Amino acid sequence: MLDRADDLASMTVLDEKSAVVTAGTLWRDRTAILVFVRHFG
Repeated sequence: MLDRADDLASMTVLDEKSAVVTAGTLWRDRTAILVFVRHFG
């Protein structure tokens, strides 16, 4: 299970300002909630 968390931490995502960041930086200093949204259309 730890390997999956390490893989997720190295992925790039968009932050709340639509800037590309490494996912692990979002929870390095504080708690984070990840929300996955699927767009239909």
